[in-house]
Amino acid sequence: MTFDDISADADQEFEIHPDTQGVVEYNPKVVRFSSVHHLTIHFPSNFGADNTKVYYIGLKGDFTEAHRHEVTICTYEARAMPQDHKANAFDGVNHQIS
Repeated sequence: MTFDDISADADQEFEIHPDTQGVVEYNPKVVRFSSVHHLTIHFPSNFGADNTKVYYIGLKGDFTEAHRHEVTICTYEARAMPQDHKANAFDGVNHQIS
């Protein structure tokens, strides 16, 4: 997350309720969080206390291993070499039909 992202809208916001027992659950929209790789939680204020203490954040769901892209070795050409790219197709510009 960068400072540029601060002006972006949140994917979901919750109205937090005082919970001294830790039993209130907040259920996010499953569709919005179906493939999360990074999660940022922001608490802009609390209920008037000087400090905010978060004792527990539990995440539910099914774990699926992230697909990681392997190292790809590529060769890029600064200039195309026609002898490296031979094709069996006819040259449409110079092909004459008799």
